[in-house]
Amino acid sequence: MSEELLQQLVHMVAENNRLIKDVQQELREFKAEMYEFKTEMYAFRDEMYEFRDDATQRLERLERQDKLIEADIGLMHKKVSDHEREINRIKQVGQ
Repeated sequence: MSEELLQQLVHMVAENNRLIKDVQQELREFKAEMYEFKTEMYAFRDEMYEFRDDATQRLERLERQDKLIEADIGLMHKKVSDHEREINRIKQVGQ
């Protein structure tokens, strides 16, 4: 009977060792996938930082252009008003 129990125990230990090796292999594969994922995430993060910086620069240029256009429109409005006033004066004096 003890020989049979010893065989069962040896079989159980062998099965446990096989399961441990399988789990260790799966863990190594999982770690490799996680390192790959981590690398991809860092690359994605760097792309997002670059995108943000580019978008910020473009927005700053647009804001500057908008301010210049507003200044130009203000000047044009003043000149149109001045010209209208002068035209009106010329009309009034000419009558």
